[in-house]
Amino acid sequence: MIGHVDPHGRALLEISVARKLHGPSVPVTTWIDTAFDGHLVFSADLIDKLGLDTLVETEAILADGSKVLLETFVCFVD
Repeated sequence: MIGHVDPHGRALLEISVARKLHGPSVPVTTWIDTAFDGHLVFSADLIDKLGLDTLVETEAILADGSKVLLETFVCFVD
C-alpha cells in the first residue's frame, strides 16, 4: 500500500471497501494514526452509501472519560 502525508501531517491511505466479500467496492481515503488498531470510523453517509449491515453495539470511553455506545458494522477491505 502506498499513501501520503497531507499538509496537516496526517498519514492518508486509499483503500477499497465493500459490503460483501466479493462485492463491488468503493474507494475511501482513510486517515491512519499511530494508535490504529484495525478498526475504521466511517461517516453515517458512507455507511448508508455502502449499505453496511449492523454487527453489534460496543462501549467506548472518550477522552474526557465518559462512556458512549457505538454501533458497529461489517465491511470488507481490499
